[in-house]
Amino acid sequence: LEMNEKQKLLISDSLQGVLLGCLIGWFCYRSVVTSLLGIMIVPFYIKYKRRMREKSRKQMLWHEFKDAAAMLYSSTAAGGTLEKALRDTCCDMKTSDSSYQVLLPEFERICMHLDQNRSLESVLEDFAVRSEDEDIAYFVRVLTVARKSGGSLSSIIRHTADTMNLRMEINSEIETILAGKRGEWRIMLIVPPGILCYMNMCSSEYMNILYTGLTGRLVMTAALMVYAAALWTGHKILDIHV
Repeated sequence: LEMNEKQKLLISDSLQGVLLGCLIGWFCYRSVVTSLLGIMIVPFYIKYKRRMREKSRKQMLWHEFKDAAAMLYSSTAAGGTLEKALRDTCCDMKTSDSSYQVLLPEFERICMHLDQNRSLESVLEDFAVRSEDEDIAYFVRVLTVARKSGGSLSSIIRHTADTMNLRMEINSEIETILAGKRGEWRIMLIVPPGILCYMNMCSSEYMNILYTGLTGRLVMTAALMVYAAALWTGHKILDIHV
């Protein structure tokens, strides 16, 4: 059977996790047993990679949804219904020079469900659930209520687009400020493994005490725990968004 994209990513992440775990076990303990035990980090590595992909997807979703909101506003401001605005936005995405990798399949799915005579409320609710974004889900709820109560759809869409633009500008400024610190953090993470590799290659006899006696193994274990704590703490500190 042909593998889908999720299965391919899972296999790739698993292989990367196995390789990383084996390298950590070998460089810290020089033991085949500990190298095999290092495979235990695979579930955590897969979870980390999944979170990074979700974060990247949300960033793409926000950038694309900002453009989609502008397209929806243009259509509703011209007097079109919300159903027509959704179809027009889907067509505009297809003909646009920009690539809408996340939203275009979603809008195509919305149009397909509308062609199947599904209610607009249920279609938008499905889209909000699949987006896995609280702001988009809130926007869909407000849009649905405004449509039922006869509110100004174009004003709501314009307000949403303005709010998203403001948040994206703030996030962009935060990323610019943290770019230098993030680079320093990555360099600091590379230095300890680099020193360990250098010492093992140039002064292997000097390093043997860390791999043979109980005291040396305890020191390496403590150093590994401190390194892991520094990695986690730095990641949390630099993970700032609005």
